[in-house]
Amino acid sequence: MKKKGFFIIFFISIFILQGCVDINLDIGESIVAPKNKQIPIKGTWKIESYYKIEDYSSKEEIKSLIGKTAIFSEDLVVLGEEVCEKPEYKIKNVNTKDFFLYAYKVNYKDLGFENKTIEVITITSKEKYFYDFIRVNENKLIVCIDDVFYYLSKISDVANDEMLCKNTKIQLEPKNEMFLESNLLRSGVLIGLSSKNNDRKNEFYRTLWIAAKNRKVYSILETPNLFVPRKSGFWIVGENRVKKDGYIHDYLFAYPLEQNGKEKEKIQKEYFKENIIRRILFVGNDYVATEFSKLDGIQRNRLQVLLIDNIKKNIGIKISDIAGDTGRDAYISSAEGYLTTLKKDEGSKLYKPREDSFTLARRNGHWIMKGRLYYKESVSEDSFLEFNINMIPPYKIVHYDELYLSWNQIKEKVPKAIDGYTSPNKDLAIIVTKNTIYVYGLSNDKLSDKYIEKIDLKEGESVVMAEWATGSYVEKWNNVFEDYASNI
Repeated sequence: MKKKGFFIIFFISIFILQGCVDINLDIGESIVAPKNKQIPIKGTWKIESYYKIEDYSSKEEIKSLIGKTAIFSEDLVVLGEEVCEKPEYKIKNVNTKDFFLYAYKVNYKDLGFENKTIEVITITSKEKYFYDFIRVNENKLIVCIDDVFYYLSKISDVANDEMLCKNTKIQLEPKNEMFLESNLLRSGVLIGLSSKNNDRKNEFYRTLWIAAKNRKVYSILETPNLFVPRKSGFWIVGENRVKKDGYIHDYLFAYPLEQNGKEKEKIQKEYFKENIIRRILFVGNDYVATEFSKLDGIQRNRLQVLLIDNIKKNIGIKISDIAGDTGRDAYISSAEGYLTTLKKDEGSKLYKPREDSFTLARRNGHWIMKGRLYYKESVSEDSFLEFNINMIPPYKIVHYDELYLSWNQIKEKVPKAIDGYTSPNKDLAIIVTKNTIYVYGLSNDKLSDKYIEKIDLKEGESVVMAEWATGSYVEKWNNVFEDYASNI
């Protein structure tokens, strides 16, 4: 009986522990209710310095937050000009290395962390995400806003209403929920689309701007070509087909938005004396992944990843240029692993894997990396084999790639779904089928009962870009996009 009692207690303990431990990143977590006086970071803090992941945001925008105040209380959280009413504080202990790698794709040591575990305080209001605050110690915090890490120092343990108004200079209206909602829920996404005819000899591109406040979608806007947000501002990226002297040549162009008129004149004058068909497969802030074929030679469906700044030179980069030796090793080992799955002697018919033959593609709501192996003798249209590269796309090429839904949830709601995207604010979801883009509201990691917007896709269209804006950036992007679209 004693042994039997021991085993019963043992298995009950295991069951309880399984309910408390997240086997991924979390070591443990707890939620502090809004009225709980033991707010983990209660008090007044000052933003003193910053660390940029990439040079995406301008220095003026970054420095505008330096010196601003963050205040945490039972009833309100204020960060600069942003307000969160009735906050809930969720505390998680996570593995430092894994958290920064998977959440932000950065090395934790670059941010000055040495401990193996850290405490992350996630603040939400009515199940709406506000920000994650990373506790360095009792007097230091870090928060990531638009790819910039801001360091905060505690200046007071007090956070009353008088100090809130004094430090933020905001006229707070606790009953005005629309004002507070608008500070919490502002999301927008630039969706870049590529369309092709069945003969694959005519490409065209367009960009959709989908934005919402409090899950209410603005009028959806559209422009030709790809409207790409970069650290230096917005750029126009696209492809131009030139037919002259019996030749067909597709070439890519990329230029800053403010140079639009001058670049249009240059594009119409350029041509080349060779037959090249090219198309865009992926666009990021600094890179474009492409596929091209030389119609009068054996080079068919070759892959190239190009720097946007040097796009006209058509010089492809190697995977090690963006992912170092780790990327190169992952590419080679993935290719070798794929070769072992082929029939005997099949590998001898293929060229060795090339480091510059890679691209990005979508799978179950995420960007993945793919490589190609080409046959030595065949010159047919599809004379290659494609394999997945076993690595997460580096931050240099993909800045944001979070999906706050399981793929099963998406398929349950939209059975014909082939892709899905969710906003950093966790308030908006974009679900893609073969013929349609659906816009859904997102709350508590669940889709709204019915879609709130529906956009028809053209024949053969696919997504090649998805760039999100949140907070004040939504209005900025909307104004620039709207102005550009109205003057085309």
